[in-house]
Amino acid sequence: MASVPPQNIQCPLGVPSLALASPLLPFGPNRTKIICPACRLPTSTSTSVTPKASAWLSCLLICIFGCWCGCCLIPCCLQSFNIVHHRCPNCDTYLGQYRS
Repeated sequence: MASVPPQNIQCPLGVPSLALASPLLPFGPNRTKIICPACRLPTSTSTSVTPKASAWLSCLLICIFGCWCGCCLIPCCLQSFNIVHHRCPNCDTYLGQYRS
């Protein structure tokens, strides 16, 4: 089979470029402009944050060592202890996640 060379597509000036969401698209900690693969609409992803298991383990260790009055929840507020989930706000399709 002959391979097709990649096309050089250029956007007009002032038009933001959008990426088609795929498993190879790296998501970051913030919203990402994409074209949803399910509904095919250009949008920015909606994000939600959940703590990793290491955040809860750190909370437990902080409690064990005596800092139980609120200080134990600090790991849940740190970005490196969280997972950011990206969804399409139009059709609610799960698009991916970001782990730092």
